[in-house]
Amino acid sequence: MIAIQTDPALASEAQEAQRGRQIHQIIESSFDFPFMAKDTLADTTGQISPGQRQDFLNLFSYLFQDSYTRLVLKFLRKENITYHREILQANQARVETSIVRPNEFIPVTYLMHRAGAGWLLYDVNVDGVSILDNYRTQFAQVIRTKGFGFLLERLKTQRQAIK
Repeated sequence: MIAIQTDPALASEAQEAQRGRQIHQIIESSFDFPFMAKDTLADTTGQISPGQRQDFLNLFSYLFQDSYTRLVLKFLRKENITYHREILQANQARVETSIVRPNEFIPVTYLMHRAGAGWLLYDVNVDGVSILDNYRTQFAQVIRTKGFGFLLERLKTQRQAIK
């Protein structure tokens, strides 16, 4: 993604949409959205219909991809990424990195699991904060107080606002 962000041919603001599409494609093919969606719903998954699960998966994956793309476009430009180590255990991997900026050091850990012949990301921890845990906590709060239907409608509204 940083290679896209620093490509001189894509450097102008007029090329931001092109950079965004390329970054979006990388995110789409690199994350295990079915796993993430199921994990963020925790116990609720068994209480909703297959159609609701599919709607949630579609909305969650699109909104995640959009949010992560905007994050990369806005914050990752000419940072240096330091790779510290990879920890492999059976079908799981943990890759520890850091984003290094002047006067700033942000630890970023990528959690992956084996999927077919390759690996897919299922969580990113930024400065000790799990994106997946954050979604799980937020969704559980909404489901507990307003119900799953409300969460689904809220995600639909967010999705429509992006168009």
